[in-house]
Parts: sequence; C-alpha cells; structure tokens
Amino acid sequence: MVVGSMILKVKVVNTGFAKGSLLISQQPISFFGGVDPATGVIVEKNHPLEGVNLCRRILAVPSSKGSTVGSYVIYSLSKRGVAPSGIILGQEDSIISAGAILAGIPVVIADMRRILSSFKNGETIILDAKRGRILRFTGKA
Repeated sequence: MVVGSMILKVKVVNTGFAKGSLLISQQPISFFGGVDPATGVIVEKNHPLEGVNLCRRILAVPSSKGSTVGSYVIYSLSKRGVAPSGIILGQEDSIISAGAILAGIPVVIADMRRILSSFKNGETIILDAKRGRILRFTGKA
C-alpha cells in the first residue's frame, strides 16, 4: 500500500493513478516538434526544460501550444514507453487531454500557483486521478 499526505484537490480529466518524480514547467510545451517522440526528451529550442526527459515523470504544465498533432505525439510516446506517467494541467487543454485519453495517461487540472507553492521539482508525488487529488509520497506501508 502506498502512503502519502494529502496536499491538493484537483479536477479529473482522465482517470488513473500514477506515482513519479514531478517535472514542473512554467511555460507551455509543444508536443509536436517540441518533444522527441522516440525518446520523450524535450527538444524545443530555448524551452527551460530543453534536454529533459518526460519518461515516467509526472508533468505539471500550464497548457500546450502548437499543433493538434501534439495529441498523437503523446499517444506515440505512450506506445514507445517514454510518455509521462501522469499530467497536471494548469487549465483545460484539448490537445494534451485528447492525447492522454488515447494513451491512458491520468490527467488532472490544478492551480499551478498551488503546485509551485506546495511541491518541489523532482519530488516524488502520487497523482490519484481516481479520487481527484495529488499527494506527497511518504513511503510504503
């Protein structure tokens, strides 16, 4: 059984459960052209997370930007086993949501200011998109 402390209630977009290292982006990400679909590495030039891998991370991002093809990139990342394990959005986003639904990735909407004030980049969190909450991981019972 996974144990965590309750931190934040969130709106569920796609149900599921994920545990992983939090990757916070304060800038939108373009999945089409901005993320390498073969590796999951952010390749968008001058993005603060350029060179960082999304694989098995829980990505917190305000929104996406760019083409609707980004949905298929997210699906492709999942099929290759290099997708984020969960996604936290700062606002509703049809591009990320559609891709995550196709890929079976849990997605929630949360206040990005609360994410930034409650969590640290790289911290292990639990994204419980079944019950609509984010928890700080504290270990196994």
